[in-house]
Amino acid sequence: MGRIPERVIDEILDKADIESVVGHYVSFTKRSGSNLKGLCPFHSEKTPSFNVNTQKNIYKCFGCGKGGNAINFIMNIESLSYPEAVKFLGAKYGVDVPEEDSDYRESHIKQHKERVRKLLSDAEAFFIDEFKHSPDASVARSYAAGRQLDPDTCDKFGIGYAPAEWGVLKSFLVKKGYTEQEMADSGLFSVSSNGDKIFELFRGRLMFPIKDAFGNTIAFGGRNLGKELPKYINSPDSAVYKKQDNLYAYNIAKKERSKTLIVVEGYMDVIAMHKAGFSNTVAALGTAFTDSQLRLCARTGNCEEVVFFFDSDAAGQKAALRAIQMMIKYLRRMSGMMIIIKIAKVPGGKDPDEFIRQNGTEAFAKVVESAQTMSEYLAQRAYNDNVDENDKLDTARYLNDICLYGSWTDDEIARDIIAGEASKKLNMRIEVIINRMAGLASNDREREAMMEARGLGRMREEEIENRRSYQAQEQLPQEYYDSQVPPPETGALKKAEDVPQQDVPPGFPTFDQPQMSEDEIADPMQISLMAHALSLNELLCDKSMVDKEDIVRAGDFRCPNLKKMIREYYELYTEGTGVSVARFIDVMSKYLLNGRPAEDVILEAMTKCDRYSDSKVLRDMYLAILYKVRLEQMTVKEEELVKKMSLSMGEDREHIIQDLKKIDLYKKKIKDKESRI
Repeated sequence: MGRIPERVIDEILDKADIESVVGHYVSFTKRSGSNLKGLCPFHSEKTPSFNVNTQKNIYKCFGCGKGGNAINFIMNIESLSYPEAVKFLGAKYGVDVPEEDSDYRESHIKQHKERVRKLLSDAEAFFIDEFKHSPDASVARSYAAGRQLDPDTCDKFGIGYAPAEWGVLKSFLVKKGYTEQEMADSGLFSVSSNGDKIFELFRGRLMFPIKDAFGNTIAFGGRNLGKELPKYINSPDSAVYKKQDNLYAYNIAKKERSKTLIVVEGYMDVIAMHKAGFSNTVAALGTAFTDSQLRLCARTGNCEEVVFFFDSDAAGQKAALRAIQMMIKYLRRMSGMMIIIKIAKVPGGKDPDEFIRQNGTEAFAKVVESAQTMSEYLAQRAYNDNVDENDKLDTARYLNDICLYGSWTDDEIARDIIAGEASKKLNMRIEVIINRMAGLASNDREREAMMEARGLGRMREEEIENRRSYQAQEQLPQEYYDSQVPPPETGALKKAEDVPQQDVPPGFPTFDQPQMSEDEIADPMQISLMAHALSLNELLCDKSMVDKEDIVRAGDFRCPNLKKMIREYYELYTEGTGVSVARFIDVMSKYLLNGRPAEDVILEAMTKCDRYSDSKVLRDMYLAILYKVRLEQMTVKEEELVKKMSLSMGEDREHIIQDLKKIDLYKKKIKDKESRI
């Protein structure tokens, strides 16, 4: 992970208040002081368990366990890396985020991606030059002219031509200094089965460059110019491209800042729409529409509604149903995202490009205006699919379809619209239809929750494995762990096998997990001590509240990960203000405690501290735990010395006796303090 300057992280967390960040995705249903509650966007639930604390600037779901600060939330909700999430929030809140330092551990990956992006940019220039000047591209120029692609339009969209001859592009890129590995990772080449040769993926095709939101070329689509199939070939996912996270012409459409974004199916449809003045048009990229692409739509300027055009053939209409079901599920989860989804259909079964050429811009504008809401479309669709040429309705199949479509949404208004249409056609009470929809919905939600639980489990396992890998690479010298001021406490979990399984507290992980590292094993008392110290925050080092000798330190923890965390806490600590929980989550997110992300464990423990409204009560609870920990440490040390004394003689024995006296005095001092709490 790169080292973005601390001041930048602090400024972003200060400006990106958690309520506004999360509120874009989650509709809060309850407010109590500084706490907000709503349905979790990360898992299906009926009763809100997702909490936002505006004072601490953090969120926590007590259903699925996810929690963190604004950066962490954006990472999870937008599927971004840490630097990408920081840049995302920086752009939104006006914070300049400098390029990552060159000492990133993955800098070689970053450099490789930059090389691949440069390769794709050079390939685009090569395709454009071929299209404009190569005699072999005459068929491509003729095709473009036939589709009314004038030179300005070709330049705007970077239309090019891939030569039909083998090896031409490869030779060009070799001369530019690119390696075969860089070519293979660009998505422009296929690799032979034994991996020793690469071949051009696009040959003899009209080329459409695909760009990211910033206008960088990341992939290509290619249309054949003869009768061979497939008609279109699209770049596969590559080092710099994921088709599910991008939209064709999005870099242009987002500049329109239109309230409406139009989504069509093909490159030529997009180009025709832009030519006709609908520059707020994008296209999916050879895949079923995804929730990642819907997120992209929602980020577009002032976008309030998204209008979809699907092909009128059977495949297109089937794709429409899949997309609608996905979008309903996504918007149900993202309850704070106020995006209206509409479905439009071009009359006569034509595609937008053909309709505009035959009927003009004004006629097409009316088609966009007449787009149906999802509930209207589904109601009409259920009827159209089950009525024959004589207008005879298959009522049994119609009832099944209409109840299925209605079960997809939890929106009572949408469900009433769909059921209302059905009740008229079936001469049936609307309540009967709604009840059946609700039954189907309940079964569907249960299946969905089960699948999500499995998915969350897999994601959590991957996250834990990544953190263990990171910690293994960042392992510190043994002397770091051996620093004991004061000595280790009783009950310290030195080794997993030393813990009697019957003595493990309820909810505390058992130690039959071979993958758990000793660095992450922490008993509940240690975790509680850390949570209380963090909750005290700026008061922890306030002399009027806590004596200097009662400030928790690394030696109070036996768990190596807690030792590291408390040291990093003091590195960030500022007198009078302490360290914000939101900021410290960045530290905790590197570590594990008892097989779980450290921030999840600590945030759960900190919720118990929230019940102490009086800071002095919180301080007293902290001191009580601290004294208990230190007394147990002294007892362990005392037992070790007594055992050692039985085997010692002379001067060594005298030293041990003196040490035992010191420990006895220290224990009396702590007990005296404990009695005064």
